[in-house]
Amino acid sequence: MIAHTPTLFACVALVATIMAFCLILVGQFNQRDGLLTIGFGLLAHALAYIGYTLYGHAPLWLTYGAANTLLSVALAFYGASVFRIIERPVSWWRIFAPAALMLVLMVELIDTLEPRMLAASLVLMVQCTLIIYWTRRYIPAQGRARMLLIIGSSISLIGLGMRVVAILGAGAAEMRYDVSNLKQTISVSIGTFTAMMISLGLVLLSKERSESLLQHLAQRDVLTGILNRRAILEQFSNELERARRDVCYLAVAMVDIDHFKQINDVHGHLAGDEVICHCVNHLTQRIRHTDSIGRYGGEEFLVLLPRTRPEGAVAVLDALRASLAESPARFGESTISLHISIGVCCVVPNADDTTASLLARADAALYDAKGAGRNSLRSAPPYPPHSETTPVRIS
Repeated sequence: MIAHTPTLFACVALVATIMAFCLILVGQFNQRDGLLTIGFGLLAHALAYIGYTLYGHAPLWLTYGAANTLLSVALAFYGASVFRIIERPVSWWRIFAPAALMLVLMVELIDTLEPRMLAASLVLMVQCTLIIYWTRRYIPAQGRARMLLIIGSSISLIGLGMRVVAILGAGAAEMRYDVSNLKQTISVSIGTFTAMMISLGLVLLSKERSESLLQHLAQRDVLTGILNRRAILEQFSNELERARRDVCYLAVAMVDIDHFKQINDVHGHLAGDEVICHCVNHLTQRIRHTDSIGRYGGEEFLVLLPRTRPEGAVAVLDALRASLAESPARFGESTISLHISIGVCCVVPNADDTTASLLARADAALYDAKGAGRNSLRSAPPYPPHSETTPVRIS
């Protein structure tokens, strides 16, 4: 079916204007989510298609030169939105360089037919390619927004490619904005489709980014930034299931800062917070990336060491204890020495082992370490006394 080309342009302009108004309106309340930038892109997109609608009824510099420059500006805003949403630095001059090139080419080639159409199409193709590149490089592969952005930009490349083929095949006159034919209908329809996909993909990317940040905040301790109690227990449950399935060791350590109340009483609670942060930084910098640490209580931490044998866990944790004792915290002009006590339980979990039972054994070992004078490490016995549990054989 052949559609009236100016009518198609007008429909796109109307839809883009409505979406631009909505996004600019809501984007003012939180300029970090990128919605305002997307809205400006849609506004430029709408103005470009208004110019296309007036082709043949207004000066060529307005309906072709300015319109294509505005469409290039719209794609530049879409590219900038990707960086704004994922909170990466925006190199504005690089992103808008193609739009500036489009303006120069339109000024120079406005009195030609094939050269100006070819130049406009190629610049827009470069910008769509850049959006695909940035999306593939900076947006996680599992995101739905990534799929929309890549598909939308790729289809746009197909539509622009159709125009380039037609122009190179001496069919430039058939691709004028005031001509209605099957090629023009398909090309404009593809442009309409991709404009909606790219803008919706960016909005979805903003939503996914916000959800990811909220999930991150919900799992992190406010003071230290490590996993909070709920998150570390969830990680513990996952590691326990993995160790049981793979029949391998899992070391669970409870770490407690010695005499922490005395530190608060002598130096103040702000100093106590600094001591906690210092302890966390010291520990996180010295454990493996496969290990996990979380804040279990006020000055108490839970450390998980997957695939670590008892002798290895004791050696690593005792080295952490000794090194921290030699690295005092600083608060203002004060130097605050600190020590930690550690209780560790290391087992190949069987069907009867649970997070609660292993925590209880690690906590009992921590109690023994504190009873032994603190600044020490105690390891829980391989299996609780009087347990009828049969040890798991390690192959």
